[in-house]
Amino acid sequence: MIRRTVADLTEAQFYGNEWAGAGLLVGTVLSYGLNPSLPAYGSGLVPQLLIAQVSTAVLGVALWRRQWAQHGWYPTFVPVVSIAPAVVPAYGGTVPAVLAGAVLGAVTGPPLAASIAKGLPVHIPPLVANTMWRCGAGPR
Repeated sequence: MIRRTVADLTEAQFYGNEWAGAGLLVGTVLSYGLNPSLPAYGSGLVPQLLIAQVSTAVLGVALWRRQWAQHGWYPTFVPVVSIAPAVVPAYGGTVPAVLAGAVLGAVTGPPLAASIAKGLPVHIPPLVANTMWRCGAGPR
């Protein structure tokens, strides 16, 4: 579960590599430590963003582990890169925003992304639907 959680942080970029995810976390924390106004567009919300993203990854992997076992892959990374980091800055990084982004993302993001991916033609990889959903384009 820990490996999958850390891998979810890099699913879109590195196909779920836990080493890349760990490097991303370490680099983000180091960057924030060196200059808190640098990452996250100077918002100062890096701790809240990381808490929301890691929390939604843990919840998503735990909630949808049967889907992972059944299908070999499930888009639990979607709320990590879309819902949680959108809700936190939108509502100022408050505790309710962090919790809402994490919980709502983990509950709704993966099944919605999976259902969008099912509607794609066979020759188009499911990641395309997950990425389109993140950008707000959705199915047409």
